[in-house]
Amino acid sequence: MIAADQATKAYVLATVSPGQHHLFGPLGVRVGHNSGVGFSLLSGQSLAAIVVTSVLSAIVAFLALLARNRGAGLALGLVLGGALSNDADRLVRSGGVVDFLTLPHWATFNLADTAITLGAAILVVLVALRRPVLRGWAP
Repeated sequence: MIAADQATKAYVLATVSPGQHHLFGPLGVRVGHNSGVGFSLLSGQSLAAIVVTSVLSAIVAFLALLARNRGAGLALGLVLGGALSNDADRLVRSGGVVDFLTLPHWATFNLADTAITLGAAILVVLVALRRPVLRGWAP
């Protein structure tokens, strides 16, 4: 996950010209930088964003150790991989996280954001289906 996200960000930064570009269907590309976290929360507060996301990543990593099945492990791995990749951007790239995928009426996002969202959705489905997610915790 981290490698795929970082590779797509590097490719987009190296090859995509400024402005909006159509890919297919409703999906487009526009390079942007988000100095905050999801939906630009903590925008302009890089240190706070790094601290908050690092603490949350540590919590997700701990929870991944308690995963009771492959589905929960996959979901937590997607969330952790996406979070770590975006944290790498915050630490290495000036201007914050590189976002480049667009949908109508939605914030610009990247593969890491997609992994975080997909992982969270899998966890919601597992809980809704009353599947065990974490050892020591009943559904």
